[in-house]
Amino acid sequence: MELKALLAELVSNLALLDFVTSMNLQTEAFTVKGRVSLQEKGFLEVYFNEQTQTLAIAWIEGEKRQWGIDRDNLRGWHRHPLNDPEAHEPIAATSIRDILKELEQGWKQSS
Repeated sequence: MELKALLAELVSNLALLDFVTSMNLQTEAFTVKGRVSLQEKGFLEVYFNEQTQTLAIAWIEGEKRQWGIDRDNLRGWHRHPLNDPEAHEPIAATSIRDILKELEQGWKQSS
């Protein structure tokens, strides 16, 4: 995926989530990274590298990952599930939209 396309999909889909309070995303050359504040439950940490196609989206609360979906060259696509965020569950390639839908379901489940 290209950086511009990922950033556009990320911002447009984050804007649809009512528990997102602010976004601070920065691009530099071929990467985007940043934090997305969540209502009273920490933040999303976001990282994407266009050259390596590495993607990491993690919900952090109390300095601990609560949930996440990553794609890297070592493990490929994998999930850190809400009930066991240290686990690495292999998953099929997925879109930013579907990642954020899963986040939304986890958010509702944790409320």
